[in-house]
Amino acid sequence: MLGDKIKIEDFHALYIQTTGEEGARKITKEAIAEAGLVEKKEYSKEEALKICEALKKKSGFIKTLANLFSVRIRLHGITKI
Repeated sequence: MLGDKIKIEDFHALYIQTTGEEGARKITKEAIAEAGLVEKKEYSKEEALKICEALKKKSGFIKTLANLFSVRIRLHGITKI
């Protein structure tokens, strides 16, 4: 539930219902690269927030979900959306 590490699967879960698994992985992979990070299984809170910032540069639901996720990371560590 709460934790210091955010899993890459948590980012995939944000978008999987609307874009499918492949789309969610693509969105996440692009944001990780934009944030200047490498793909790995877990990220620190700081790294996860950088990924969220990259996602916030997108439009529509991608931006909206990234905003919600970053607030949850800042307030609680990590919780499922």
